[in-house]
Amino acid sequence: MLETNGLNFNYGERSILREISFSAARGRIISLIGPNGSGKSTLLRCLCGLLPVKKNSVLLFDKPLEKYAPRELSQCIAFLPQAQEKLSSISVYELVGMGRTPYHRSGWFFTKEDRRKIDWAIEYMRLEPLAHRPVEMLSGGERQRVWIAMVLAQDTPIILLDEPVTYMDMRFQWDLLCVLGDLRDRFRKTIISVFHDINHALEISDRVYLLKDGRIYAAGASEEVITEQSIRDVFEIGTHVCRFKKCRRPVVVPFGIRGSAEEEATVIAGDEPCPVHILS
Repeated sequence: MLETNGLNFNYGERSILREISFSAARGRIISLIGPNGSGKSTLLRCLCGLLPVKKNSVLLFDKPLEKYAPRELSQCIAFLPQAQEKLSSISVYELVGMGRTPYHRSGWFFTKEDRRKIDWAIEYMRLEPLAHRPVEMLSGGERQRVWIAMVLAQDTPIILLDEPVTYMDMRFQWDLLCVLGDLRDRFRKTIISVFHDINHALEISDRVYLLKDGRIYAAGASEEVITEQSIRDVFEIGTHVCRFKKCRRPVVVPFGIRGSAEEEATVIAGDEPCPVHILS
């Protein structure tokens, strides 16, 4: 559906991505994780055509990305960056409606189909009480939900998200993970997302790409890629990857600040404090 083979990207003389081979099938959630500066956001921008790449470096439905007209590409891929521009004097409904831009050849008016998609996205993100509020009067988390609704109104088979839980409190972070899972399961959306919280990637991913210094350090199922050793190698921090009886997936727990030296020594000595089991 969307793939690269040996993708490279430079900013001037500085190499950002090196020999990236990536693929995303329909109805899958793919997570990109790695330290700041590892190339995650740059990869997203290459995948959606915002950054120029060599011919045939990125294929969408087996067709080179550069052969798509901008409007045609925007009907296939929606992209939500880390930071959005500040908008004034625009309502939630109007901002969500901007997601319908790729379907307008000239002028600006909402068709019946546009309104149906906009209403669905607002309802889906539970924004009905805010629909006619100015976006500038919302909290950071509320604004983020509105931008995600705009992406949903765009109604593309592929959605790219760069740190989508930014500004959200714990409840809405996990609500959004449920939304992403539902978009995959019910609507067969392909979602490629950058996550800084490794536990979010463990929770939701069908496949994980772990990046380091512009290269893919590891790729595969989340529990195969996210290990104590890989986190140490890539993030240069000690962690426990723990299993608790009440959790259906592993949980990544960094070494405690006070006990980090002792825990580090324990790991080096070869003692394995994890997996941890909680009986009740």
